[in-house]
Amino acid sequence: MAVFKGMDRIRGAVSAMRQGIRRSRSTGTHSAKHLVTKTKPTAKHMFAHHKVPILATGIGIIAVAGAFIGANQYVQANTTSYYHVLLNGQSIGEISDTQLVENVISSKKKELSEAETDVRYELDDSQVTYEAVSAYNKQPDDETTLAALAASLTTHPVGVKLVVNGREVGIVKNQEEADALLQKVKDKFMPAGATLASKEAVKTLSYSATAETEDIADNPADEASDAEAGTSERIVESITFEEEVTTVPVEIGLDEIDDVDELYQELTTGNPEKKTYTVQKGDCLGCIAEKLGLTVAFLKANNPWIVNDRIDIGDVLDITQNHPVLNVQSEETVTEIEVIDPPVEIRKSDDYKVGQSKTIQQGTEGRREVTYRLVKRNGTMVEEEQVSSKVLKAAVSTIIVKGTKVIPSEGTGTFAWPVTGARITSYMGKRWGTLHKGIDMVGGKTIMAADNGTVEFAGVKNGYGNAVIINHNNGFKTLYGHMKSISVKKGQVVSKGDALGIMGNTGHSTGTHLHFEVYLNGVLKNPTSYL
Repeated sequence: MAVFKGMDRIRGAVSAMRQGIRRSRSTGTHSAKHLVTKTKPTAKHMFAHHKVPILATGIGIIAVAGAFIGANQYVQANTTSYYHVLLNGQSIGEISDTQLVENVISSKKKELSEAETDVRYELDDSQVTYEAVSAYNKQPDDETTLAALAASLTTHPVGVKLVVNGREVGIVKNQEEADALLQKVKDKFMPAGATLASKEAVKTLSYSATAETEDIADNPADEASDAEAGTSERIVESITFEEEVTTVPVEIGLDEIDDVDELYQELTTGNPEKKTYTVQKGDCLGCIAEKLGLTVAFLKANNPWIVNDRIDIGDVLDITQNHPVLNVQSEETVTEIEVIDPPVEIRKSDDYKVGQSKTIQQGTEGRREVTYRLVKRNGTMVEEEQVSSKVLKAAVSTIIVKGTKVIPSEGTGTFAWPVTGARITSYMGKRWGTLHKGIDMVGGKTIMAADNGTVEFAGVKNGYGNAVIINHNNGFKTLYGHMKSISVKKGQVVSKGDALGIMGNTGHSTGTHLHFEVYLNGVLKNPTSYL
């Protein structure tokens, strides 16, 4: 190299100077032997004799120094700074710029984050460190080092831990799956057809809790023309969990991931142990609910096969109570179009007999828009509040005129029980192969007229023993049988509640009681339909 050739020339010059100096010193010493006794040498005299060697030496020193400085500058100018790359303390190569390594790591992280895999992977928490070094004319092999780094980086699967009130309840594959699971729990209790309000919509649709007004619309006819009863708008103002729910990324093993469907069941039910109750003799839904500390509504919800509250001995009821890990509270605003039933106005008139009535104006339904605020817990109503009501169309009253004129021999059309404290012992219907035409009852001993009328028969009647028949002169007739004694006569006008006789056991009878029959226009009717 050029720098080392220059150094060789410098070394040669220095060597020549040293030889010249030695020759000069040798000559000077020889002459001095002859002059030592004659004169004393001075500085001027010495410089004159050694002038050439001294100058040569100085020039040589300057040349050497200059050569060293130049050589040093050349070396520095050709020295390369680079880095040893260490992965977890082990050297994997040399790199000219640490940013190249960081780029590889960033690229790997991006590749992992964008990978379309069920489970997300991350780089292991390996420590990449650098040692800065320098060397003359060094050229690090970046490509080899980066390839070694890429091959050495390792990954691990990362899941998302679901934490409820500080307690871990499960691990899912990723944040998207966690979000979808939590949303599914909320959706379980989202009303069908409801929409979730934005914050802006909440502000627009909210009502004052004290605004329980019933204002009539400015143009009720116009609004009512488009309003159909039963139509409603349901907006979920908020739907939240009562518990504190957090999701935390966590390093996992693939066997630690929970089944999403099973986790959903746990979150919504708590996976309770199934409990049942077998219906026993004398049970009813209300009785069972009270006995077990439950509600009839709960029993019906758990056992949808129950119709009209009918249960039979041996039926098995599901009484399992859920204890969900997550409880969902929702607040809804429901606006409905409701029917306003026409009011009924009753007017009295002696132009009509008692029991007669006439509708002189047929009412019409109205419409009103009612807004409710509903608070639910896991879909069950816990609070309901009417926050506004606006009449869209006013209802028109039905006007009925009722008669007040009393005609003693004519019935009112409504029957009173013929005995006080009545208790039915036998109903109308087939009995022992024949038709039991009325009802049997016991109670107070005095038999009374069920309504106003005229005594049509009073005496002994085949099978009925002592009996009374009253014509109520309005199409109805009533019969009273098995009496012990009779206190009225044929043709006598009686009022509702008048005594007819005493309860007995005459005729075809198996014990003291009253047999009671009702006829309308000659057709036998079931008395229980009129009492």
